[in-house]
Amino acid sequence: MGRIIEINDLEIWYEEFGNSSDESILLIMGANANCMQWDQAFIDRLVSHNFHVIRFDNRDVGKSSWIGKEPFYNYFLKFLPVFILKLFVNSIFGLAVNEKGKFNFSEDSSVEYDLSDMAKDAVSLMDALKIDKAHIIGASMGGMITQIIALDYPERVLSITPIMTSPGIQNDSLSGPTEELLEAMKKSFVYNLKGRIEDGVVEIYRQLTGSRFPFNESDFREKLKPVISHGNNPFALHGAAVGASPDRTSRLHEIKVPALVIHGTEDAILPLDHGIAVADGITNSKRMIMEGVGHEIPEELLPEIINEIIANINRAS
Repeated sequence: MGRIIEINDLEIWYEEFGNSSDESILLIMGANANCMQWDQAFIDRLVSHNFHVIRFDNRDVGKSSWIGKEPFYNYFLKFLPVFILKLFVNSIFGLAVNEKGKFNFSEDSSVEYDLSDMAKDAVSLMDALKIDKAHIIGASMGGMITQIIALDYPERVLSITPIMTSPGIQNDSLSGPTEELLEAMKKSFVYNLKGRIEDGVVEIYRQLTGSRFPFNESDFREKLKPVISHGNNPFALHGAAVGASPDRTSRLHEIKVPALVIHGTEDAILPLDHGIAVADGITNSKRMIMEGVGHEIPEELLPEIINEIIANINRAS
């Protein structure tokens, strides 16, 4: 059973597995996703290797404090016919995506928080749990936060495993999301306005799944139920936090701990070149490239993924 702790003027929900006297692994999940997205089988395999594992809800999702709220105008949009809603959403995405099909974000934007604040949350949780150092594993946005912890709190890190992530979405040399994903995001936006949260999530993950292990909607919906019931905030400000955080490419060489970069070749939101840029930037990093895999951690590949993670952790010994 998880607990709530007050840190940085927020309530942060967390859950521990294994023996607290063992070396700790901190799991950090991605944007708009609560920590239930960390599959129990993934955690159990880490615990079986004698690790103390912690997963937690980032601010703005799950059972942690929510900062992002539904915009006031959404209440009016809900009553519009779907075809008008679609026109409205298309206009929003016309502003949010540039001519290259990449998201428009400005580091100068006024935001409630950025990834450095979220990294501080993670380190503060370690403080509260009296964890001096930990192995950090982060997925997507969590992989970005993982990089920041390794850069700004190097004394707290034993090793890092950034999964399906990026050194910074502002990097013009890196690819943007697929057109199919952008269309799915538009549909998801409309579903959220209509209160069909689960349908909105399904639309996104259908496109995030690679061809190697085809998307199974019925299985996905079943696994999604406990995730949504744990607390799903479709208006989390994680995207703004990612966009407001500076590109880390020029700093990655400062990371000195063992690093394993894991990425799929069919990632629709952060294409493979993002992961390669992270791996290239970190001296002596290892990489695991998953053929035919999208923005996902397939359960079919868990044995191989865990073996690679453990091998990287052992490099810190």
